[in-house]
Amino acid sequence: MKKRGPTSRGAEKLGERERALGIAADDEAARWLAENDPEPAPEPAKSLRKSKLLHQWRERQRHRSGPKR
Repeated sequence: MKKRGPTSRGAEKLGERERALGIAADDEAARWLAENDPEPAPEPAKSLRKSKLLHQWRERQRHRSGPKR
């Protein structure tokens, strides 16, 4: 049976581990990565997404149950 390749998340985690370890500065691959691989953009704050989703959910709930008396 053939071993499966890494998933995109697995490859991401592997890259993070390798960057955290620090590759020798004189390594050709490390230099290429430093020049050509930009740092990933930070993820937006979870609170912004959560509040928008919570508002949308409340609106759907309100419309399903009809007007309140």
